[in-house]
Amino acid sequence: MAFHGSWNRDVPTGAKVVRIRVKNGKPVSYEDFITGFQNEAGSRWGRPVDFAVLRDGSVLVSDDSGNTIFRVTASK
Repeated sequence: MAFHGSWNRDVPTGAKVVRIRVKNGKPVSYEDFITGFQNEAGSRWGRPVDFAVLRDGSVLVSDDSGNTIFRVTASK
């Protein structure tokens, strides 16, 4: 799931991609998968919008702040 991030806070929150753990067809927890789109002061260089998992297991993440699509792959 892509957390697009807040826009109306003194210090913005969110702006990350998380992995949702599912058990018996229901979400039970989530964990950070891709972070680093903003620094501790809240300044951002990207805002993730959506993602797609490709057949090779890589993940595409769209960013509407930079009009960019990132491809994430496993290291070998």
